[in-house]
Amino acid sequence: MTQSRPGILAVRALNQYRRRDVLAYLGLRYYLHNSVARSDQWIRQVATKLVMTRTNRPYFPAQHFKERARMGEINHRPIFLPGANEALAETALLDECANHEGIFTNPKCVFSYHLSQGDDRTGAFKHYTTGLRARHKAIAQACDANPSGIVRYLDIQRFYPSIKIDLAMRTWKKYAEAAGLSSEFLELGKRLIHDHGKTPQDNGASILTGPIFSHLLANLVLREFDEELAAKLPGRYFRYVDDITLVGDENSIDVSIQEIQTRLGDLGFTLHDDNSPKSIEVPVATWLEGRNDYKEGNQKFSWMTLIGDLKRFLLMNPAERKHVQDTFCVEGIRIPVYDYSAAAQERSFLERLSNLASQRWFKRKAQRLSIQTLISQAVSLRDNYERELREMLASPAASGFDRKRLIPKLRYRAGRLAYLSSPESLLALANAMNEYPELHFHAEVMTAISTAKLDRILSLGTNAAQATAQPLRAAGVRCNISGGEMDKVLEQSFAVFILNGVQVDKPASSQSKKSDLLRFALSGADIELMKSADPFTRELACLHGLSERPRHPETLESVFDKDENLAIDAIEQLQGSVSP
Repeated sequence: MTQSRPGILAVRALNQYRRRDVLAYLGLRYYLHNSVARSDQWIRQVATKLVMTRTNRPYFPAQHFKERARMGEINHRPIFLPGANEALAETALLDECANHEGIFTNPKCVFSYHLSQGDDRTGAFKHYTTGLRARHKAIAQACDANPSGIVRYLDIQRFYPSIKIDLAMRTWKKYAEAAGLSSEFLELGKRLIHDHGKTPQDNGASILTGPIFSHLLANLVLREFDEELAAKLPGRYFRYVDDITLVGDENSIDVSIQEIQTRLGDLGFTLHDDNSPKSIEVPVATWLEGRNDYKEGNQKFSWMTLIGDLKRFLLMNPAERKHVQDTFCVEGIRIPVYDYSAAAQERSFLERLSNLASQRWFKRKAQRLSIQTLISQAVSLRDNYERELREMLASPAASGFDRKRLIPKLRYRAGRLAYLSSPESLLALANAMNEYPELHFHAEVMTAISTAKLDRILSLGTNAAQATAQPLRAAGVRCNISGGEMDKVLEQSFAVFILNGVQVDKPASSQSKKSDLLRFALSGADIELMKSADPFTRELACLHGLSERPRHPETLESVFDKDENLAIDAIEQLQGSVSP
């Protein structure tokens, strides 16, 4: 039986929030289980109205791994996840802003969070790798024009928490009114900012880190700053979120930094000082040695090729899903194999597939695609990534700019090997990575996957838990944790493993009292959870509905739409890992 395809906004919201946190994604999936809510009309009219008339603020403070401090303690970053209805309303608001290009389009010197337009379903914003690559190319061009100059990296401290509510509100009203935004969407933006400010957080009344509307607000707050500095500074100026890059001669860079510090101070921001590892200065000639860092190598297969071919195979052969997953497991490959059966029944996909089937090139490609070709690609990538990672780790520990270049390359390969390498190889590589504190996240993920012992990974937070849970679930591995009481971070992380369907042995003597989130993960929704004092959990339970058992694992293993990203969470949830 064919079915109508979901609207553009629904798929954008799913793709955007899957990269942020599994809890937000699950909420959206349960919300969109109702076919009426999938239409763009519902999202634009009903979801936005529900936000405007609500009496509570459903934000969940998920604890994400931030860094490992010098003394070994783990620092976390609270990511405030909006409820599903707000996530959809945000997406509608950003889509409306994208229709006013002159106002809401980023200046040419800003490369983060470009709004999606038209039929683009990849997210509310274009994928972050697009901006990173574009910035790298722009810096290279500036270096070519300043061959004897220097490149200077600056970083803004506590970027989102430094944007106070009154500044965000003034900025939003200014640009929304200049764009002639309808009163409904102008007021929606004001309501979201107001609710951010009323949500308890350690840094006082500031915009929240987590909701996608915050990304647009941050770019708008710095809009005049970016434009004026790019035009007047003697050195070239580039910004990606909180990372500022300058290119020019030594004198022009000094003048530029003084101007930037003054102007940022007026807005309430502070730069990391010169002693910070985030403040780096390097000669142009040295920087240009990394000109091609974002280019793919000459290998026959790439990660993108493998994931793309897997998706195409499953769309054309949805009934082969279990066979693919079983074969992957036999070969030690932990790539999740999603259920595309619903997406394959969409009317638009069937029509397009019928048209393609008559074309000779498509027949040849379909015939070459098989489970064995997927295995061959995965094994080839595993061998290449392991060899490259070992070679990089065998070199003396880098520092300064060399380290800045090296760390993303190490993270990239480590993130993919979590899905490809044997337990023995993962453990050996994780031990070798301990020399780099910046690799603690990936090393702990690899260790947990190889040993199936979860105690250490739980302490890192929900993003580390999801990065570990996904390949463990794909491999069908049973895990264990020790007993004892759990704090907020441990319990949230444990819930993520349960939501993914990972089987975890836990001593019966461990804590008996469970939070609402953990109860929801273990048992699904019940009447008591539907009346939870926490508005986020209450909404999540109501969207899930009463059922004989939780629907979480099968929901995470199925695909909502053919254009939903095949999210590989060990890579996606720590954005600094991107690099070729």
